[in-house]
Amino acid sequence: MSNGNRVSGLMICFTIVSTAFATSRAAGDDAITRVPLGGTLTARSGDHRYAVYVPTRFGGVLTIKTTDGEVAKLTGPDGKVRMNGEEVGDNQQGWYTFQVSGAKKSYSIDTTFVQIGRSVRAPWNFYYWPTKSDSIHEPWAGWNGRVDTIQVMGDDVMVRTPGGPVGPGQDIVLAGPNGLLETPVGRGDDSTWFPNLSDDLTFRGADGTIYATPAPLLKYDQIYNTSARAWEAANTQNTNITRWPGHCLGGAVASIMLNEPIPAPGSGMTRDELKALWAELGENHLNHRIGDYANEIPPGPPAPGYDMTDSHAPRVHAMFEKHIRGQKQNILGNLRAFPPRGTPDEVWNQGIGRYTAKYHAVPGKSELVARLEVELAANSGSCINGQDDKPRLVEYEYIIPYNLKGEVDETRSIDADWIRVGGEAMYAPLNILEVLQTTWAGHNPMVTEANVRALDLANGGSGTGPGRWRLASAPPNFRPVAEYEAGRPYFGGRRVGMFGADPEGPPRRGGLFRLFGGGR
Repeated sequence: MSNGNRVSGLMICFTIVSTAFATSRAAGDDAITRVPLGGTLTARSGDHRYAVYVPTRFGGVLTIKTTDGEVAKLTGPDGKVRMNGEEVGDNQQGWYTFQVSGAKKSYSIDTTFVQIGRSVRAPWNFYYWPTKSDSIHEPWAGWNGRVDTIQVMGDDVMVRTPGGPVGPGQDIVLAGPNGLLETPVGRGDDSTWFPNLSDDLTFRGADGTIYATPAPLLKYDQIYNTSARAWEAANTQNTNITRWPGHCLGGAVASIMLNEPIPAPGSGMTRDELKALWAELGENHLNHRIGDYANEIPPGPPAPGYDMTDSHAPRVHAMFEKHIRGQKQNILGNLRAFPPRGTPDEVWNQGIGRYTAKYHAVPGKSELVARLEVELAANSGSCINGQDDKPRLVEYEYIIPYNLKGEVDETRSIDADWIRVGGEAMYAPLNILEVLQTTWAGHNPMVTEANVRALDLANGGSGTGPGRWRLASAPPNFRPVAEYEAGRPYFGGRRVGMFGADPEGPPRRGGLFRLFGGGR
């Protein structure tokens, strides 16, 4: 028999079996009545046999409840009796039969099927280290619509006319090529600090208060006698209003591929600062070899009925089942923007290590088509100093077809409908990726894998550097930028004008990702 004839024969066989299980009670007590998966069958009476279909071969927990009587003789497609409410196991797609007996009154039957996929090691939370430096801007609240800062200091850049009009949140002064905001904030304006790789040891707030800050590259420089901070500030600053571009790709890949970092004693680095160094090393998208993938998914947002996201739902869920549930792998995803004000062009790369899928039969469709409610647990990309140390929970709901092998049938996208997204998501993801291998070499030429590993006890470090130094029992006495970098090389960086930035090229966006190597 040819493969095509064999498939046709299987479909005919399935149709006959499905019809047999759908017979009504009028056919006699020995008839088997079908119960919808993840649904309810009402107005039942007397002892009777039932069947429910599980479409996936990747297992899950099947639970059957009745409002009267007892559920007994739950038997799987392999003919073996199962415990109600327990894991059915892999490669056990098909019909499950059971009996309700001892009911004294009319009863209802409910079925649930829940599949949980979990990687061996959950991806750790990280911070995305934006490429936009500190700035003076018009306040978002209580703004007066006027530029009140009239003079800049250092190499800061005035991007608005002093005394001129300005909208809420709009930048007034940007940090110059040295990456540091040196201008005091005029009364009526405001400033914003977000941790970035080129920070100094301190930041001066709008009211003049001095705050201690993380300084990953400045500390790295003083351990290894480099100028990585100055290079980063001069070459990677993002000068537009948005703060989402950063190092989320590098941080997400590191969280997938590496153990959560542990700073070597005496290094003076914090765990967040060490994660920042790995984020820099992982930020170069050319260095990640990708295997299986779902890619170029339109943002939507998905909605009931036809839309451009529908045909991508089978591929996306196949990635979840195969890699997280089947192979217990972490995968990488650009899950796009957060609600409520995110835009579809925002890139938020995160590691995905867990999902929960609740299955439901679709009225009017065969048992091979299911509606899934999926909760995806990705890691946080905004975790620093112990804040936001929790997963990003994303909700997807879609209808997808399966084949008789218990795998998502990607050839039948006509049966798919991506219904909605929810939780901490506004759009469908841009991509879902299997990362096979990474070469740890970022854009900054002074940050090297050997140096970072030497500082990280969880990923090969021993506290001994690759040169002549050895970490002391006490951390170094780190110096601020002005003191450490005095007389050191200047990298120039972007050209800036009086009323606007004129970069050499487009800013490096920490989330952009292309596919290289591998295949589905």
